[in-house]
Amino acid sequence: MISKDLLGCSTARNKGTCDNRLNIRRDALEASVLSGLRTHLMEPDLFKEFCNEFTREVNRMRMELGADLAAMRNEIPRIDRELDKLLNLILASDDIEASKRVMKKMTVLEARKEELEQKVANTEEAPPLLHPNMAEIYQQRIASLYESLQAEETKTEAAERLRTLVSQITLQPAEGELAIILRGDLAAILQFAAHKKNATAHLDSGVLDAFVSQVSVVAGVGFEPTAFRL
Repeated sequence: MISKDLLGCSTARNKGTCDNRLNIRRDALEASVLSGLRTHLMEPDLFKEFCNEFTREVNRMRMELGADLAAMRNEIPRIDRELDKLLNLILASDDIEASKRVMKKMTVLEARKEELEQKVANTEEAPPLLHPNMAEIYQQRIASLYESLQAEETKTEAAERLRTLVSQITLQPAEGELAIILRGDLAAILQFAAHKKNATAHLDSGVLDAFVSQVSVVAGVGFEPTAFRL
């Protein structure tokens, strides 16, 4: 802020070592950002493409998880059968030392069985994270947020909620004007669209974290880390 209502280059204003004298009113910037969130960010076709990629990765991980669960479930009855065999060996044997060795093996198998049972009991099937119409839901919620911005009693809360959806705003001189480069926070946007307190607190959050660390949502461009000028 170079004044109460204007944003601009503080170096140009305070030090004179920059020739960028362009500025923009704060209310104009906020209106442009809101417009970008409403009309450019989370464009339905691009978001659908993201959802498809995300779903494929989630399904791949779930298939691996399913295979691991199946393997653990199948191992438990095999351990039971092995324990029965070892118990019969002990009952049929008069060799005390041999029986001790068999009992040690049984102890190891019982510990393994307990470990498997705990893992199976504590592993849940992951429910879907993304709604198939998430992009449309996002647009509806943004429209509702816009309406809240118009009412004095809800304006402050709506503005704070709006800010959480944006990870970065860059003002860049271009052809005698300040281009507004809007970069969205994908995790926050998913949370907002899902209407959840923490949409990333999920069994599939590792997949989402990987996506968020690799790509950014930029207004008008989709999921490529490229600038869009509002």
